[in-house]
Amino acid sequence: MGNPYFDNSDIGQRFQPGTTADGEAVDEKFDRIATGLDETHKDTVRSLKFPYEEGMESQEFTANALQRRNRVLGFDGEGNLELVSGFYYRQAWLPDTTYFLNDVVLDPETTNLYVCIRRHVTGAAPNFSDLNTWYLAIDADTVRRARNEAVEARDDARASAQSARGDETATRAYRNEVAADKVQVQQLRHGAAQDANRAAQNAGAAQAAQQGASQALSSVQQVAINVNSTAQQAAQNADLASASAQSAEQVSQRINDTTTMDYLNFELVGPNLIAHFAGYADAANFSINAAGELEVTL
Repeated sequence: MGNPYFDNSDIGQRFQPGTTADGEAVDEKFDRIATGLDETHKDTVRSLKFPYEEGMESQEFTANALQRRNRVLGFDGEGNLELVSGFYYRQAWLPDTTYFLNDVVLDPETTNLYVCIRRHVTGAAPNFSDLNTWYLAIDADTVRRARNEAVEARDDARASAQSARGDETATRAYRNEVAADKVQVQQLRHGAAQDANRAAQNAGAAQAAQQGASQALSSVQQVAINVNSTAQQAAQNADLASASAQSAEQVSQRINDTTTMDYLNFELVGPNLIAHFAGYADAANFSINAAGELEVTL
């Protein structure tokens, strides 16, 4: 495969020794070289490059395919290129083993979890105290204390839940009592409304009775007035009758004083004669009926 920037592999396109080179052909070849260099510059500018520093470690990777599995390129704590994983769990720590950045291992003695921060090969014993190689990710003692606290909190929560259920039961019973009281209050309110209606009806009847009594009293008063008026009229009539009786008695006395019964058997002629015997100057109150009897108008 030829160079993608400038390919001079064709023998026929090369300048041959001992021949005269045409200037235009030379310029054309140099133009092609310049174009290739321009493309190389563009690719170089946009390429990922690692800075060079005096004494820096080699950036060559020696990890095999198994060690590179599920890992990416990254940088370690010192800024060097390294194989990186997203916290790859390597089980319990082992001696004479290569560990890479972000490898997680279990300390068999403390059950703590440690994260590798620098690629290294382990020795015969763990070196978790080396802070440049490992850092403590999870403290098992802290986790156990947190678990115990969680268990205690769970037990407290269960106790609180049981207490809450008891309170809920008591609340439900109280709510039922309140509902029963509410029903009773509604019944009492309904009974009170019925009593109020009956009281209103009785009040209406009492008012009607009062009106009837008032009318009856007015009637009685009117009757009393009529009776009083009638009594007055009767008294007046009695007075008039008494006066008439007195007048008749006076007439009778005068007749007795004036004549005898034999004299009265004589034919009486005219009212004037009668008035004379009766002692009246005016004979208008005396008359003789068809039977020949004397009638006196009192």
